[in-house]
Amino acid sequence: MGCRLTGRHAKVTDELRDLVARRMAPLERLLGGTVVSADMVLSSERNHYQTEFVVHARGDHRLHGVGDGNSWQIAVGAAVDKVMHQAQTLKGKWQARRRHSDSVPGEGSDLAAAPDETTHGD
Repeated sequence: MGCRLTGRHAKVTDELRDLVARRMAPLERLLGGTVVSADMVLSSERNHYQTEFVVHARGDHRLHGVGDGNSWQIAVGAAVDKVMHQAQTLKGKWQARRRHSDSVPGEGSDLAAAPDETTHGD
């Protein structure tokens, strides 16, 4: 998954690119090929760093996280963690929908399969 990095009042260095790539690896494993695009905006002002991370996933889903802190590691980590939490929720919904669509309503129901025991006239 490629991520477009944009720096506002900050220079995007190779170390920063490596940091973002390392932090995004678990997200890439979780979502796999469902990611359409990913954008990260990095901004800094007087020892305060802010990161805005947006991931577009299949099905017109937009995952968004903002992180800030006194270092790039903290800011990037916070933003990716927020998006990771949203991605886990989204993947859970996708899996639940897939599980429910496999079962056919009415089949396997205990009421439909059990014979009516009240009609045995004792």
